[in-house]
Amino acid sequence: MVLINELVSNAVKGDKLATSKLISLIETDPEVVKDLADLIWPKLPRAHIVGVTGAGGVGKSSLISALVDEITNNNSAAVLAIDPSSPISGGALLGDRVRMYGIRHTDKVFIRSMSTASEEALPLKALLSIEVLDALGYDYVIIETPGIGQFNVGISQFADTVVLVLMPGAGDEIQALKAGIMEVGDIYVVNKSDHPNAELTFNQVLFALSDVSTDGWVPRVLKTSATRRVGIKELVDAVNEHRKYLVDTNKIVVKWELRRSFELNLTVKYKIMSRLNEMLAKDLKTKNILNSLMKGRLNPISAADEIIKLMFKSN
Repeated sequence: MVLINELVSNAVKGDKLATSKLISLIETDPEVVKDLADLIWPKLPRAHIVGVTGAGGVGKSSLISALVDEITNNNSAAVLAIDPSSPISGGALLGDRVRMYGIRHTDKVFIRSMSTASEEALPLKALLSIEVLDALGYDYVIIETPGIGQFNVGISQFADTVVLVLMPGAGDEIQALKAGIMEVGDIYVVNKSDHPNAELTFNQVLFALSDVSTDGWVPRVLKTSATRRVGIKELVDAVNEHRKYLVDTNKIVVKWELRRSFELNLTVKYKIMSRLNEMLAKDLKTKNILNSLMKGRLNPISAADEIIKLMFKSN
């Protein structure tokens, strides 16, 4: 506890190493957040959470670098780059800190990579880290998700503003837009605007979104070149415009409530799975139920019912 209090004290003063160690503690054991309660709760969120998603290779990391460089002219920003872990080894590349470059105001920036299982929309440790970074006073917290698909759905449950990054000539992306992903994004960015097909892709996205409006917000469509720093100020303006819209309509409160509800959902799942793993390791009755399931004597629904009864009975 003394160590955590010292880390919190140093992190509040802007010590990035202390902040990194706090997040490492959360990654190792999310329950450590109980010791950080005075730092985080009771407080209303203050930072604006920006989720950046898109398929691999569209330039998300480069775009975030440029975005953060522009934002930190006047504000501070923290970046959580989520990398999928290998389903075999459990390892993750965690290379985003290497790929992010050209940020001038490094004193105003905190960057951290974090691994996640491939099937997770967002790990609990990331949600709790967002709370910590918010409490430490960062104006913006930017989350990079590892790719398109399930993450695009999950990202809308925790981010205030969702930026979907597209690449010129990627026909699959446009089909994905038509399939419903366009309901998730608040801002659509056609990156690599110097590509020959950039204008065509831009117009395709505009057409796909022509009838889309989410609670009064019409999604913005922009062209950028992260490497040449083209269109980045316009992207920051669009993020701030969406933030103002949320505040003016009081929908920002809905976003906060959705994120906290998502946190509770993930926390309950985490605690139940932790308890289940503990029972499977130590409780003979639970082991027998698992054995009956594996041998085909018991169906998974009935097995789950029996385990849940044991779980609540034991408490």
